[in-house]
Amino acid sequence: MVTESNTTTRKGTCPVCGTFCHIVAHIDNDRVVKVQPDSESVLGHLCIRGVNGVEYHDHPKRMNYPLKRVGARGEAKWERISWEQAMDEIAAKLESIRDRYGPEAVLVLGGSPHGPGDPAAWKWCNLWGTPNFFHLGKNCGEAEFPVECAMYGYDTIAAWATFLNPEKTGVLIIWGANPSESQPRLWEGYKYSQSQGMKIIVVDPRPTTCAKAADLWLQLRPGTDGALALGMLNVIINEGIYDKEFVEKWCLGFDELKTLVQQYTPEKVSEITWVPADKIIEAARMYANASAAALTWGVANTHLGNRAGLSGVMGKCWLRAVTGNLDREGGQVFSTPPDYTAFLEEMNWDSQINHPLRTRDTVSADQQSIGSVKALVLYHEAMKRVYPKGWGAAQYFIYPSPHACWEAILTEKPYPIKAVFDQGTNTLCSIGDSRHAYEAFKSDNLELHVSMDHFLTPTGALADYVLPATDAMEHPTITNLWGMTGSEFGREAIVEPMYERKDDYQLWADLGKRLGQEKNWPDTLEGWLNKLLAPAGVTLRELAQTPGYFPVKEYKKYEKTGFATFSGKVELVPTVLQQLGYDPLAGYEEPPWSPISTPDLAKEYPLILISGSRVKEFHHSSHRQLEKIRKRYPDPVMEISPEKAEELGISEGDWAWVETPMGKVRQKVKLLEGMPPQVVHADGYWWFPEKEEAEPSLFGVWESNIDAIVPDEPGFSDYAGNSYFRGLLCKVYKD
Repeated sequence: MVTESNTTTRKGTCPVCGTFCHIVAHIDNDRVVKVQPDSESVLGHLCIRGVNGVEYHDHPKRMNYPLKRVGARGEAKWERISWEQAMDEIAAKLESIRDRYGPEAVLVLGGSPHGPGDPAAWKWCNLWGTPNFFHLGKNCGEAEFPVECAMYGYDTIAAWATFLNPEKTGVLIIWGANPSESQPRLWEGYKYSQSQGMKIIVVDPRPTTCAKAADLWLQLRPGTDGALALGMLNVIINEGIYDKEFVEKWCLGFDELKTLVQQYTPEKVSEITWVPADKIIEAARMYANASAAALTWGVANTHLGNRAGLSGVMGKCWLRAVTGNLDREGGQVFSTPPDYTAFLEEMNWDSQINHPLRTRDTVSADQQSIGSVKALVLYHEAMKRVYPKGWGAAQYFIYPSPHACWEAILTEKPYPIKAVFDQGTNTLCSIGDSRHAYEAFKSDNLELHVSMDHFLTPTGALADYVLPATDAMEHPTITNLWGMTGSEFGREAIVEPMYERKDDYQLWADLGKRLGQEKNWPDTLEGWLNKLLAPAGVTLRELAQTPGYFPVKEYKKYEKTGFATFSGKVELVPTVLQQLGYDPLAGYEEPPWSPISTPDLAKEYPLILISGSRVKEFHHSSHRQLEKIRKRYPDPVMEISPEKAEELGISEGDWAWVETPMGKVRQKVKLLEGMPPQVVHADGYWWFPEKEEAEPSLFGVWESNIDAIVPDEPGFSDYAGNSYFRGLLCKVYKD
């Protein structure tokens, strides 16, 4: 801590999203008055959201006290209660629900993380015995985890989410992601590497900043990612530019893959994707011939619906594998779990698998088995030879589908869900077919709904209890990306919590202590973080004084241990997926609604819709209260090509309707040069905090919220139950 004049400065964590950037805060009379990036930290960065962190932290609409509903759900009638009363009443209701319906009748929804709240929730669920929990990883590409881990027993999220050394990485493919908006710090690093010689290929239908800066831009038809990947594999395999030594020594199923890709010539794939055949060939050669290459994850690939999503993710995994880029320096480096801490012991996934009271799997286990206890067991068995304590990000093997959760509330099938917790989720603005979730939250079948957040949201407005959460300036934090990476960063709280805000950990600790879990919960978040760090021989305070911990870089770890699969090799036809009922070799399939798969529907809805791409100003549905940000980005935006807009009689700045077979919402028109005339993009996650809370307004949640008009039921949602946000059909007309 440093004192200058009358202002104290203290290092801490930015409060506005889950990126956990490091800041220096200026404090006057115990209030934060200014924030700036911590130039001494590798995480020292502030985006447009972060520079408004003070407004976020001290906003007049922040939740400051526990509230209990006294009117009907959505009526905006509340009474202030104490935290103790809230915990006592909630715990009593939970105990009653468990006695009558079993522990699985509780659903936990996690959201944009602002600290270690998600791991605390997973720990509580595993101790309680409910497998029904998921967080907004459902919108952030989490469905790539189980496919990667099935194929090669590791995930590679850490490979591209760090600085890429241009002396080692020859080519980077940014596929289905737009880091110039979603990860500005990362994009700056990519641009530097490109200036030093690294080539960038971008796969995206939209003319994004990344696409315009790319050395090669593959502007594909939305939803055809799987076909494009198979076309590139056709070139790589048939031209013999795959890594023969790696494939022969370490891969199983290559002959089956080779047979599959013969159907996908560059010419045929060009017809499917709109990408010229010569560009498909050029991209394949650039990627395969690079000394080392990386290929990003991308949220878009898991939003394509049904098998279209799986074929895209499988294709990307195959590309990484056959080119020998797995765990190669400069290539697709494997993540390593933080097993030098007690993280995995504290999560204790075995307690979920073997819980004495749990008798049922997730509510969607029979629909999307990749998110189930059955899947968790299979992955654990496949990976235990290399990771006997389990995988750091094991939560991604168990998440149920949102659709099945709402059905379990409304129909009580396959069994009832009677209680819901949402922490920072704002589910009505983050999940497809959000009216389905609304019906569930309003249902008399739901006996308990607890919302914990920084602000009252449309989702929280339907709750029975609303609890005020601290932000990252008010509580300590350690960062290991939810068990996904072995690096570890620690920061202490900058200021004491304001009003009666409590950290997310405290919710689960206080409930746990009331429900027979006393020995499992240290009294405070800092105490729990110290417990997590104890095996490393360091306390939170000590870690916070360091730049962080980085594991020693080690490449080709599989040469010592084999791959963390049943066979010990890369399974190009993954055993785990087959045992879960998926066909890895089914090849490309059109999205559920497309000009090809549903030509009659396309006559009425002739445009292809992409929705929910990231923008700098907002993190999912957050930050719409912030005055400076709303001045920059006041309204929901629909992007359309100038040619198509002229044809439809709409102009820049007009309000227009975007309509799908599920309904319509209203957004403001932005003309975008370079957008294919057959494609439109609609902003996601919109609500209006300035509008009335009580229904029918519900903060204007149904006015512009694209999530309300995209489907998420089986047959539309992807292989892991993610909503169908991209590559569907719509029509656009002037308001």
